[in-house]
Amino acid sequence: MSFDQYGFAIAPKPPRPQARTGAGLLMAGGVVHIIAVFLPWYQGSGVPTLKGMDSFFTVDGNGYIDAPGKVWLVVGALLFALGLTTFIAGRILGVAIAACVVVVIGLFGAILGFGVVKNERDAQHVGDVAFGVIVGTLAIFAALAGAIQVLAKRRR
Repeated sequence: MSFDQYGFAIAPKPPRPQARTGAGLLMAGGVVHIIAVFLPWYQGSGVPTLKGMDSFFTVDGNGYIDAPGKVWLVVGALLFALGLTTFIAGRILGVAIAACVVVVIGLFGAILGFGVVKNERDAQHVGDVAFGVIVGTLAIFAALAGAIQVLAKRRR
């Protein structure tokens, strides 16, 4: 037991709260986001199915965007690592804030996924968004829910 400068006992801080639900959502969102890179992003009748690691046409149709899914791989790996850290150590404010920042980057990455598919559709005049982009975006929203849950946990 420790005492303050006046001789009064100082109560120790309670242990860190466990945020297992939020950590689980972060880890699951990260893993599903990584899996979504290898699912079809663009498909249609008569056009080859493209995945996140393939090349997509740019807006003007003259160039290519190579492997836009690399961003998703990094975001998914970071979300999994932050979720695992939270699961093992309990709620740490810095980790929770970092998870929120990574989720926001993931949301912009999801917009990137829809954008490259739209560019491909505009260049080929056929095809549409496949389920890989949708699954990856839903995974980011699950990770967002997990990050919010971890941030909302308080010491009692």
